[in-house]
Amino acid sequence: MDIHTLHIEHVVLLALYTLITVANSWLYKGVKGIHWFSLYNLAALLGAIAVALRGHIPDFISIVVGNLFVVVGYFFFTVSLTTFFGRKTYHFYLQGVFFLTAVVTMLQYGWVHNDTPKRLIAYSVILGAQQVHLVLFLLSRKSTALRVATNSMMFMLIGLALGNLTRIIGVAMRGAPNNYLDAGSFLAWIVVVNSCLQCGTMVSYVWMTAAYLREDLEIQAITDPLTGLLNRRGIEIAAEQHILACNRAHLPISAIILDLNDFKQINDTYGHHCGDAALMAVATCLQNGTRNNNPKRKRDLLARVGGDEFAILLPETAFEATAEIAMRLRSSIEQTDIVYGQVRTRVTASFGLAQLQPASSTWEQLIMNCDKALYEAKRARGSSTLPRTPPSSKLSFADPKLG
Repeated sequence: MDIHTLHIEHVVLLALYTLITVANSWLYKGVKGIHWFSLYNLAALLGAIAVALRGHIPDFISIVVGNLFVVVGYFFFTVSLTTFFGRKTYHFYLQGVFFLTAVVTMLQYGWVHNDTPKRLIAYSVILGAQQVHLVLFLLSRKSTALRVATNSMMFMLIGLALGNLTRIIGVAMRGAPNNYLDAGSFLAWIVVVNSCLQCGTMVSYVWMTAAYLREDLEIQAITDPLTGLLNRRGIEIAAEQHILACNRAHLPISAIILDLNDFKQINDTYGHHCGDAALMAVATCLQNGTRNNNPKRKRDLLARVGGDEFAILLPETAFEATAEIAMRLRSSIEQTDIVYGQVRTRVTASFGLAQLQPASSTWEQLIMNCDKALYEAKRARGSSTLPRTPPSSKLSFADPKLG
């Protein structure tokens, strides 16, 4: 195989990869770090062009600048992944060390004292270190939705790193010609394998961005955009899983439904923006009163299921504990100031409580009992009487004092 011809083919493939990644970054331009991956492909393309033009352009550009383009490309790759998953500054510093090492070695063995074997070994060591660094970074990312795509990318990067290790061993044992373009089949096969694995890396990245967007859309589909809580669909899906788990373990599970009293008056008097501020303040109260400030309540689910109606699912919680939580939440909501501009007001809420009976097994039945209890609480609003025990037949509880 003619290694020069292979490098030309490598340039063509990289050009196609670059076009695809640019199109991908334009299509998914809202994804963090995606443009940096296009720069990675562009830098790799420029490096490959410099190598393919050896003999037609100055050696300094072909050897030193061309190799440094590839090293810089992996720096861009690192920026892309760290931005995509969450920026970590020390990753940039480490890649900066790799780049400075590449500058020194490429100048030393590619310009000052041209030594092809040493240059190939140094270049392979640096690229292999960059690729291993990216693999270790991806190993630290824990995302179920992106696991398959990130595993695919790690496989490609491991393959590239092994290719560089193979080149190090081969050159150390067999040497290399002074003119790289006179290299035999061994180095030519390295070029072929690298081309395939770089294609796989590009496909993995496109796959990863698509998986990320799909996960984001799924989250949006079950999340209330105003409060950040689950929406009706979200809590329905999650509740069925929790109910099934609690039933299997013979553990109690309860729920609370609450809505704000005279909420329409806030909207009519102060405007819908003030109403939104009230809903967000109540959502914060609910979070602080359950899972945020109590490690034992991390499994509680909160949702906004209507305009001013909220639902809380309490796994492994019996009715009596649910009533205590409701009392605490009621007091917290009443003491919360709703501030919007110059407006300062407060809201109250009515609560409906229920515990799921062993004979029942659905969120629909549980929420129906809560709705009945809420209706009774609304009717009894203003009364100071408390029932001594919750009704045992329906396990629906209307606490007038909560209203």
